[in-house]
Amino acid sequence: MHVRQRVTGTVAALALAASGLLAAAPTASASAPAAFSCSARLVTGSGGHRGAEIRCTGSSFTGVVDCKRTDNGYVYRHFGNRVPSGGTSTVWCDLNATVIQAYGTPS
Repeated sequence: MHVRQRVTGTVAALALAASGLLAAAPTASASAPAAFSCSARLVTGSGGHRGAEIRCTGSSFTGVVDCKRTDNGYVYRHFGNRVPSGGTSTVWCDLNATVIQAYGTPS
């Protein structure tokens, strides 16, 4: 009878210890990633080129500008350098073109 009581007491103690360990384990949702957010500032170069300085937080990113030529209306896209979160990626359009959109894309 004493052996059966010891086994029952040991099993109960292990169950309580295991439930305490499970309760203390962090959940996956507790470490949500930071939101990706960007801002852009239009700039003009010394030769008359138009471009944008793009700054993003939350992830490494690449700056992107959509440009439109003023002579024939052709729309195209240029990519800037890849930088870490909080950095600045500068992207330029060709001469005689304007920036119609500037943003960052996670990379």
